[in-house]
Amino acid sequence: MLERALEVLREVAGVGEVKDARIVSTAEADREVLVEVTWSTRNLSTKERTFTTHNYLVRDGVSDVVSFPPITLDKNVLLRRTSPSGQLTACVVEGKASNEGEHITLASQDGLLRTYDLAATEKHGKVYADVEFSCLEFSPNETKLVYVAEKKRSKGKSFLAPPPKNGEDDTRGQEYDHYGTWGEQLEEKSESVVCILDLTSGAVLAHPLPDGLCAGQLSFVPGREGGGVGGGEWAVVGVGFVSRPYRLGLIYCHNRESHLFQLDSDGNFEVLGSVGYNIRSPRWSPDGTLLAYLRSGVGGPHAKVAQLCVMQWPSRQERVLIDMVGRERECRGGPVFRGVNGEAGLPRRCWAPDSASLVFSSIALDCIATFCVDVQSGEISGLGESSVSQRVWDACGGVMLLEVTSLWQPPQLIVVPRLTPSPPPYRKVQQVTRVSAASSLPESYCTRWTLTNPDPHPNPKYSDIPIPVLYLGPPSLPQGSPKRPLIVIPHGGPHSAFTNSFSAQLAFFARLGFCVLLPNYRGSLGVGQDGVMSLPGHCGDVDVADVHLATRSCLERFQDVVDEKQVFLVGGSHGGFLVTHLAARHPDTYKAVVSRNPVTNIAVMVGTTDIRDWCFVETGHDYHYGLVPDAATLSQMASVSPMCHLDTLTAPLLLLVGSEDRRVPPSQAVMLHKMLLARGVTTRLQLYPDNHALRKVGVEADTLIHSALWFFSHGASVPPTPIPASAPVS
Repeated sequence: MLERALEVLREVAGVGEVKDARIVSTAEADREVLVEVTWSTRNLSTKERTFTTHNYLVRDGVSDVVSFPPITLDKNVLLRRTSPSGQLTACVVEGKASNEGEHITLASQDGLLRTYDLAATEKHGKVYADVEFSCLEFSPNETKLVYVAEKKRSKGKSFLAPPPKNGEDDTRGQEYDHYGTWGEQLEEKSESVVCILDLTSGAVLAHPLPDGLCAGQLSFVPGREGGGVGGGEWAVVGVGFVSRPYRLGLIYCHNRESHLFQLDSDGNFEVLGSVGYNIRSPRWSPDGTLLAYLRSGVGGPHAKVAQLCVMQWPSRQERVLIDMVGRERECRGGPVFRGVNGEAGLPRRCWAPDSASLVFSSIALDCIATFCVDVQSGEISGLGESSVSQRVWDACGGVMLLEVTSLWQPPQLIVVPRLTPSPPPYRKVQQVTRVSAASSLPESYCTRWTLTNPDPHPNPKYSDIPIPVLYLGPPSLPQGSPKRPLIVIPHGGPHSAFTNSFSAQLAFFARLGFCVLLPNYRGSLGVGQDGVMSLPGHCGDVDVADVHLATRSCLERFQDVVDEKQVFLVGGSHGGFLVTHLAARHPDTYKAVVSRNPVTNIAVMVGTTDIRDWCFVETGHDYHYGLVPDAATLSQMASVSPMCHLDTLTAPLLLLVGSEDRRVPPSQAVMLHKMLLARGVTTRLQLYPDNHALRKVGVEADTLIHSALWFFSHGASVPPTPIPASAPVS
């Protein structure tokens, strides 16, 4: 079975994921559209990801898309941005050797290349290239760049070091100073500075923010060059994350306090709008009179339904354009709108050319859907009901660039007319990319349905929260065919969601011959804020019950396809928490378990994780930075944890653990492993040099192969040959 698993892995590893996509230009009244897509693929030979940029010319009335030869990107390129005019492209490049610093390259269309050595300026530390802080933006007249970097610190020295020379900082006694960081995957980031590179002179200015704010997501204020209101040659707007009294983990956590701010070249700093919120994705309208951004409440669940706000410029008048949605809200054209949620934020270019509306994508039940909102009326329009996910990457002129994907089909890019407040009944679709037949599954392999748990919720308000369920597998089998094994995979978070989108990991299991069940238990995104709030205080109860309900529903619905004696579990993070609970509570149902970086004992995790607030909130307690849990709180945290229910866990359990995980420290899995060994339960632990996500190519491949072999060795029986690929659907 190893060779078969490797064969399938090689096939799905070659499927590209969209890392970035944009409309380069439009012509002939949007009848010609030039699109640039950056694809990310897994290179199993190098155990690294390969990034390639492809350009496509789409012409109205011409079925064949002109596809230009792909360009492989240098893996040392951290950030890349093309100027609004399209004449310049800037890249932040890290040195290939450990002793080489970072530099910025500036390429022009006439073939000229200029390089700026950032290390030589000695103005700042490493440039930020993460998803939370990073930016690389041109000024309105394309003579400056703004980016974010770590504040420069003089190297700490021992007390025994020689005294400093003239002009040097005295850093004796600072050799072992500790600086707080932003946690998981952001461990090298502590305090950022706003950096302005003058492209003419090569000079770099580094501006720290006051009050310990950590800057990110910057852009120049439009208007005059520099665009500032008041004095100063230039001004930028960005998001400043509050770092006091100490930093909690930031990635995946849109409940951390941050401020919208303006900073100009004279050093004038101003907080914009209301405070006491999480702010992200500030986006300027084309006419420079409006600034749109997402706003969420501070504290509570890490992910939640956000508000979409706009600020009038330069008056700074702020208003809520789309408020937080409890359940659902009317949407012209469909689908039902269930609030602004999800990780993506606002597209970089989301505004209509007339600044009268903007587009965005959000999770609606179990799909990613794209919407338009009218800035004056607040009315929301949709692309219409769809059984697949449609994410908007870019909007330019009268067209939008969408990524369309489903569980059974890898992503493809299409160009459609821009969504407006009054959408037409018919929308012309132009394909940009096509899906290879070698990577698709039959369309019939995706089944969706919604459940309601008949057992009342402890709070009756949440008893009727829908539970969307996705099933990846055949709806029926040829007569006489043996039934298939089922893998139940609850998502992590817990406030996230599975959507009808392609996943190489899920395709791996499906192509091997497993059926896959993806339940969005109560607490998931996509069903409004009430859905999110139905879980805190009930973790280990409501979520476990909902997942098991989905399992029983699947076994009943597909009783002629799925073998009830071959039901397995896979889950990571909070999903690992759930699969461990499920195996202990329903030992007769689940035959073997794979748990990735699982939460096993919240009472212990509260003192070791980068998100200690999570431990309080999800177990139903209020949180503040100075809170020390008392004995009763710790006891309650322990009581809802899987570690306290191990005596009934008998299923073989494989643990896949990242040694560099700061979100759920590896000690959580190690202790579970030891307790299972002591009870005579079959268990194995794989420890990887990776973080919480376990997304390094070599690590991901190893976890998938180990998972499949674990199930095969504990009773899984699949068809003798891999499930063949199916022709893609246009």
